[in-house]
Amino acid sequence: MRLLSAHVTKYKSITDSTEFDLAGDVTALVGKNESGKTAALEALYRIQPLSSGHTTGFNELHDYPRRYRSRDRDSIPGTTPIRARFELEKADVDAVADRFGPQALKGATVQVSRQYGSDSVFYNFSTDELAAARHLADRAGLSADRYPATTKEEFVAALRADQDAEAAVSLAQDLDERDLEAEIRKVLHARSPHFQYFDEYNVLPDEVSIERLQKVDEDKLEPEERTALALLRLAGVDTAEFTEDEYESRKAALEAAANELTDQLFEYWHQNQDLLVELDIDYRTEPTPQNAHRTVPWLKIRIRNQRHRVTLGMGGRSKGFIWFFSFLVAFSEYTNTAQRRIILLDEPGLNLHAKAQADLLRYIEERLAPHHQVIYTTHSLFMIQPTKLDRCRTVEDVNNDGTKISQDIWKARPDTVYPLLGALGVDMTQTLVIGPHQLLVEGPSDVVYLTIMSDLIRANGGRPLDPRWTVTPAGGLDKVPAFVSLFGGSHLSVTVLMDVAAGANQRLSRLADRGLLASGHLVYLTEITGTSEADIEDLFDVSWYLKLLRVSKVGRFTKTQLNGGGRIVKQVEARHGGRYDHYQPANHLMRSPGNLIDQIDEATRSRFQDLFDRLNRLL
Repeated sequence: MRLLSAHVTKYKSITDSTEFDLAGDVTALVGKNESGKTAALEALYRIQPLSSGHTTGFNELHDYPRRYRSRDRDSIPGTTPIRARFELEKADVDAVADRFGPQALKGATVQVSRQYGSDSVFYNFSTDELAAARHLADRAGLSADRYPATTKEEFVAALRADQDAEAAVSLAQDLDERDLEAEIRKVLHARSPHFQYFDEYNVLPDEVSIERLQKVDEDKLEPEERTALALLRLAGVDTAEFTEDEYESRKAALEAAANELTDQLFEYWHQNQDLLVELDIDYRTEPTPQNAHRTVPWLKIRIRNQRHRVTLGMGGRSKGFIWFFSFLVAFSEYTNTAQRRIILLDEPGLNLHAKAQADLLRYIEERLAPHHQVIYTTHSLFMIQPTKLDRCRTVEDVNNDGTKISQDIWKARPDTVYPLLGALGVDMTQTLVIGPHQLLVEGPSDVVYLTIMSDLIRANGGRPLDPRWTVTPAGGLDKVPAFVSLFGGSHLSVTVLMDVAAGANQRLSRLADRGLLASGHLVYLTEITGTSEADIEDLFDVSWYLKLLRVSKVGRFTKTQLNGGGRIVKQVEARHGGRYDHYQPANHLMRSPGNLIDQIDEATRSRFQDLFDRLNRLL
């Protein structure tokens, strides 16, 4: 079955959530603090809960909205705080059809609900008991067509009336005693998905009593103990006897589980790759009147930092790491199960860095969503996928109406949708504005010259600068390291086209050494000019560039007036008596080129062609 929608009423801050649809794979409940997100998740969990240390039933004293409790006291037991609508999948329909025939179910959905005054789960679905009875008759070797009827009761009466057929009379008696709808309900109940709840209280402790995990009923374990029990089950020792004589075999099983979890962890945890999970058993003396030397085993969970060569208990690690590891442990029980589960995560990744939240989303997408439905609450923009906003549902506490949940996300108040807008902003910054392939240049004049020369080379049948490049001016060489560091933190391909000046640019050269730039992505203009120094202006013929300076009103200069050494812009500035606006000639070439572009010689076009080929090879 697949959860289609839910409706929460009269539960904590929720008076009437309205019915809200859920995505088939992953749904994000987005809202402010105290908006009712956790309440909605708790109500969903109690439809058909897997033991997780959390409350599994509805308690009117703690759960019913206080402002209505006195008024509604008599009707509270019959109040339905949660209804959920499930879609029957082919396997579910086939399971019913195998026993009761293909016509036994009349609809494709099932409604499941709970009430305050009952521990039962109520199923509401449409059946055709007559069709089921006719199918059972055919399976018994009787021809159902011989017994015309419009109801099950008429069909049973017709079977009973056929006194010459012992099988018909026997089937009539059997059908008279059976509740076919209840039997179909039992089949559907067995196939309905269970809900697993995980929040900050499920994180693993430093140590836990193994005896308690094995002897105490799961429903009575604390949330953190329930996660530790999942760890024992992964190791295959949840029911094994732990004695000091069995230390080596039990420890070996725990180490194998720790290794498996560590491998999973570091496939998705990129914050610190120098950590190892270590599990050990500590035997403690806990005497009883019958046995003064009685020892009991305790599971100890420690994390080794290989870089600093130290081990710490779980409490000594970052909250983000503890949460992520505990999350993997909790779901290790169900990774290989064939039956779908509905996983409920309350504020997952709250203590995780933005990049770690992206890793968590990737884990949900790759490991959980293909097999289970996931519903999580969040107010973090980094837990929202901008390309999948259809998965989001807004949660708002609306004045006196209580919590409302809606799929119309843009109708919510600005502070509610702020995380959605933030996620869109980050995505637009990384993809629409700067693009996935980022070419950093010093200033806007570089952008102009690259654009004009790319168009010229294309018009002449050459190979222009690949349009996948987004050329961004950094505003000066001193700002390039900051840009590289910023872009390097995202999933972007960053390349720097670098001017070269004598005795400068050491900071830029160290970018590649520090791993902030991929190999070969620091492109020096001197690679093209073959000189010791170069700006992008040095790719042009000197006489042509001086003509551009003249027509753009920068000044009149001749080759004989220049000192003939170093970069052309520095030679001009020495003659000019100070720095000039490098963008002024570039702007003139872009806006009023006249016939200047036609006067660019073949050697200049060849140098730019070499530059474009060098850059395009990096894509």
